[in-house]
Amino acid sequence: MGSVRVGTSGWSYPAWIGPFYPERTSAARMLGVYASAFDTVEAHATYRRLPTAVALARWVATVPPAFRFAPKAHMGITHRRDLDGVEDRVTGFLAAIAPLGAAQGPVLVALPHQQPDLDRLDRILTPMTATAAFELGPAWERADVLERLDAAGATLVVSDTTDRPATAIPSVGPVAYVRLRRADYTPADLDVWAERLAKVAAEDRDAYVFLKHDDAATGPRLARELAERLA
Repeated sequence: MGSVRVGTSGWSYPAWIGPFYPERTSAARMLGVYASAFDTVEAHATYRRLPTAVALARWVATVPPAFRFAPKAHMGITHRRDLDGVEDRVTGFLAAIAPLGAAQGPVLVALPHQQPDLDRLDRILTPMTATAAFELGPAWERADVLERLDAAGATLVVSDTTDRPATAIPSVGPVAYVRLRRADYTPADLDVWAERLAKVAAEDRDAYVFLKHDDAATGPRLARELAERLA
């Protein structure tokens, strides 16, 4: 039986003080409070600069042993136009996040390219020793791309938006990775997603689910409601 982890995209939001964090919660205490409510989070800080080992050790010391971070791949891997040295950039990124140890979950790899670039995909996958979740445009969702991901032990991100609702979670890779991006979800919507995620867990695959950040703290509220349905 697989597990389903539910959280949000990021945690360090001053606007959440009051709606989610207790009043006067400091930035340094936010992660600990967050981790008392959820068991995973997307870590976007890794996208713009490589974290220090000291900072990552502090993260790990702040959360329970079962907590998992999903670090976002550095922009040098996903957004640099040239591919020269991209394999080294992947290796360097993995070395930089290694201090997460057992607290490391899937790496979120968000490629901005609208059309499939199989050379780029292959050159990122080859040195990728961690489980990676690729967020790709609609044109990428074709058989040869999915086969590459599955063969490499990677997965395809399911992104559910108002303009493009997701209707299924594909059986690609060892885990499922779902990003719920709508501004709000009705109780019926959450029931549907809970059923889909329970099916993934019944197939002995782990799932990671992240609600969208917003200043009104709708994300953590919805994450709690979804987690309750899966409990």
